[in-house]
Amino acid sequence: MCQHSGFRVVITDIAGMKFSDIVNDRLQITQGKTGAMISIPLDHQLKAVNLQLRVVIERCRQANATDFFLSVGARKNSTDGKLHLDTLTKQFVAARKKSGLVFEKSPPTYPEIRSLSGRLFELERGKEFAMKLLGHKSKKTTQKYLDSRGKEYVNL
Repeated sequence: MCQHSGFRVVITDIAGMKFSDIVNDRLQITQGKTGAMISIPLDHQLKAVNLQLRVVIERCRQANATDFFLSVGARKNSTDGKLHLDTLTKQFVAARKKSGLVFEKSPPTYPEIRSLSGRLFELERGKEFAMKLLGHKSKKTTQKYLDSRGKEYVNL
């Protein structure tokens, strides 16, 4: 969800997304850190991963019976199904390990998905679009997220 949408990686934002946040075929999110209000059409697509937001949300809907996109299900310590704040990070690490990918240095962290998303959307739709999607008001802040941090190939 994060890579596809570019949503702030603040876990409370991702863990708090609900199907009831969909209004008029748009996902409406108020980002916790900045208060930025973003309304994304469900046909929003990231070509690099060949997925539409609507498809990602539908997969979430099929995977659980609560109002949350990502849910542990109704349990004794979470009657509404909301994820505990560190569950998402732990599950990301488990999925990364299960992938079998080998990393030369340190493996990517969950927050790095946001930066990757910004760079992919910049390539597909431009810096202005990436800035809006990331919820930034400052081009300087966006530029920091779009910096590949020296992890790109050098052409000879």
